[in-house]
Amino acid sequence: MLSKVLSLLLFTFGTTSSFDPYSPGPFKTKYTSYSSLWNLGLSNDIDVWAPDTNEPLVSPIIYMVGGFGGLLPGIASFGFTIVQPWMLGNNPVTNYQGVWLNDVMDWVEIHLQDKLENEEIGYGLVIDHDSKFLMSHSSGGHIVVEFLKHNCRDIKGQILFSPVDGFDPYGIVDIYAITPGQYLNYEIPSLILMCGLEALPGLDGLGNLVPPCAPEEKSNMRFFNAMAGNTWLVNATDYGHCDALEQSVIDIIQLSHFCSAAPKDADRDAYRSFVSGEVVSFIDFILGDEACQTGDYIQDPTLMPVSTTVLRKDSFLTHPSHCKQTHCKWQEDPFTKP
Repeated sequence: MLSKVLSLLLFTFGTTSSFDPYSPGPFKTKYTSYSSLWNLGLSNDIDVWAPDTNEPLVSPIIYMVGGFGGLLPGIASFGFTIVQPWMLGNNPVTNYQGVWLNDVMDWVEIHLQDKLENEEIGYGLVIDHDSKFLMSHSSGGHIVVEFLKHNCRDIKGQILFSPVDGFDPYGIVDIYAITPGQYLNYEIPSLILMCGLEALPGLDGLGNLVPPCAPEEKSNMRFFNAMAGNTWLVNATDYGHCDALEQSVIDIIQLSHFCSAAPKDADRDAYRSFVSGEVVSFIDFILGDEACQTGDYIQDPTLMPVSTTVLRKDSFLTHPSHCKQTHCKWQEDPFTKP
């Protein structure tokens, strides 16, 4: 294990000057999946993207809540193992509580390494279960927050992509993870990626009949304001809620006008690269695997390939926003600012 860690450190620190989070990473990746029907103890089906290398590589793991397969190979190419759990026909109330993620993590920590080796994926790969990150899209942000409200479980950071709180877009069912004006009961480094167009309704002229996919009062700033820890919010001003999805899905959304979206000729490849690059930069910054200058990619709009604005706030509980700050602080009651 030590030799593999040293190999990874030599690789990362030896290539800091050439670090480009918006281009594909140095590793080829492979995709596989495991069904809960054929794997004892696995509560949800999971999709997995992993670096496929024979060279020693210690790989942090990202649990992704929400469908985003098109982005994940690019993130995995930087040496991350990504697990995306899903289930058809699950109880929506239980799902939103997020506790089921514990069962998925239990199975992954016991079985995934051997499963990948049996499929001849990543012979040099060592999954680092002590470096876990949670990532989500849309209402998956509600699930991530609810999970962390119950326990930290060695999670080092959270990435909330266009997070939306609540059970339904109309607010009929009163199930919310966040109470406005109140901090959450956990403190963890957080990256929030929002879109400038997502608070607009996809269908104009219908009043409130069709709400936005990310209503302003239930989305990004609601999450930003609730975080007690070091938090970055990066707003891609020219894109909509689903513009980083696979093109086939975007075509359906544009045809139906379900969500507000960027014009058809907008450069969505650049936007997908931007999203992947922000995730990679944030995790590298938190873990300190690259030089601390990688943090510039999550706070300097001039380095980003699309038009952005950035907000940042420092933790009032621990050290301000410096790199190598892997921690999650948890308590029963919401934190209060001194």
